[in-house]
Amino acid sequence: YYLPSDSILLPLTRSSHKSFCEWKGAATYWNITDPGNGSQEVKNRIWSYEKPTKGFESIKDYLSFYAGPWDCYVDGEKVEPQPGDFYGGWVTSDIEGPIKGGPGTWG
Repeated sequence: YYLPSDSILLPLTRSSHKSFCEWKGAATYWNITDPGNGSQEVKNRIWSYEKPTKGFESIKDYLSFYAGPWDCYVDGEKVEPQPGDFYGGWVTSDIEGPIKGGPGTWG
């Protein structure tokens, strides 16, 4: 899921962390400070594509979140993070078959 940046009410700070998606291009990462504990910063769990590749222009500057350390829900169902820490997928009961990212899945 990708959300418009203006839908996030807490301030984000740009991280120096970068990654590259073979489909969408270079990703920019963001940090956020826990509003319940101003001294705890959650780092590199939010990303965006400032210059996405052709075909993905619609997600330019939208934000995506790893499914942790916070709880994430889709249609009332709590999602599980995609196995591993490379992919940021959200797994629900609608997902079938092997999921790339865990040991032995070539991810």
